[in-house]
Amino acid sequence: FVRVKEHKKDASVLPDIKRFFAYHLETQYNEDPHSEITLVFDMADAGLSNLDMDLIKFVITCFKVYYPSLLNVMLIYEMPWLFNAAWKIIKTWLSAEAVKKIKFITRSDAQAYINKDQLLEHMGGTDKFQFRYLTPEERLEEENKANRKKVTFADVDKSPVDSSPDNLNNSAPTKQQTSPNKSSFKSPHQRRTEDNSFIGRLLTISPGDELLFTTDETGKETFDVISLKNTLPYAIAYKVKTTSPEKYRVRPSAGIVKAGSTVDVHVYLQQGYNTVSKDKFLIMAMELTSDSADNLQQLWKTVPRENIMEHRLKCSQVHKNGSQDSIASSASSLDQIDKLNTKMDQLMESNRKLEQTVKMMLIVQILFLILILMYYVISYFFTSSLPPPNPKGNISDYCAGSNLF
Repeated sequence: FVRVKEHKKDASVLPDIKRFFAYHLETQYNEDPHSEITLVFDMADAGLSNLDMDLIKFVITCFKVYYPSLLNVMLIYEMPWLFNAAWKIIKTWLSAEAVKKIKFITRSDAQAYINKDQLLEHMGGTDKFQFRYLTPEERLEEENKANRKKVTFADVDKSPVDSSPDNLNNSAPTKQQTSPNKSSFKSPHQRRTEDNSFIGRLLTISPGDELLFTTDETGKETFDVISLKNTLPYAIAYKVKTTSPEKYRVRPSAGIVKAGSTVDVHVYLQQGYNTVSKDKFLIMAMELTSDSADNLQQLWKTVPRENIMEHRLKCSQVHKNGSQDSIASSASSLDQIDKLNTKMDQLMESNRKLEQTVKMMLIVQILFLILILMYYVISYFFTSSLPPPNPKGNISDYCAGSNLF
């Protein structure tokens, strides 16, 4: 949950906010690489001062480049009409698939996506959650308390249907859908099958022969996924190397596959590189005990070579024509963001001056009304304090003087 009204655009604190946001994504990914998250932007009572295009660009980059399989759906709660113009611009930066993952909700239909007990009170739910920062040690301690009762895969298979939808890409939300299982998380090319896997003595590697990168005329970054499955009753350490490290970003390039689990390694072909036919990847694996899990780098240097399993993958690519859904190049996107930021700053400054002008006009009107009221009050009391005028004489007074003649 992100409370947008609590955010103020400030370049001095933006790097800290980015690190804070990335910390939560990285923590979630490390805890369960196969699960997906629902990100809720609570925009109730938000104004133009809360709009930060640099932060929005960072959020888009996180899910597009670094965590492409982490986001299930993004819910925008009670978006004010002031943000409609900004949304039209942001929409042009996203692919058609990304736009489908963004849903606009209100208080009336929020429970169609989030269970009432997990929905905050001001959204119509019963969750009284208050955020407080927990250190990694405190998080681990609380998770250990909550997970004292172990849940097996058999228990998961027999669980009842989840009342909250897991696939929210349809235009109309459904009340009940079956939760996706582990096998539903496939690589971008749908190639994680037993027929295209290498079954080694330590790990099962999918795909088993080659990585496939789909490139187009825009030259944008593309990726494929290596799935490492551990069917053994103990943990396995792995490491991924490539013959062309300048071309690729491998994430995570090394780590541990726990017993009975699977780890996805994302391999990104960076922008500007279009030749991959001569490149190869090497997956290395070794047995791991609880005593040796603390210092993996040193263990890789000392373990005998015969104890290391190795498997090589080739690289190939498929070219396709660019489509209208392709995201604009990085340079043009940056130019658009800079122009939008400038316009938004100008709009916010004009809005601030307009608010000051309205306040000044209101003060002038109040002072004018006070002056008018004072004028009438003073006039009333001044008129009441004057002595009554002398009555004019009548004609008999003048006639009384006729005795003098």
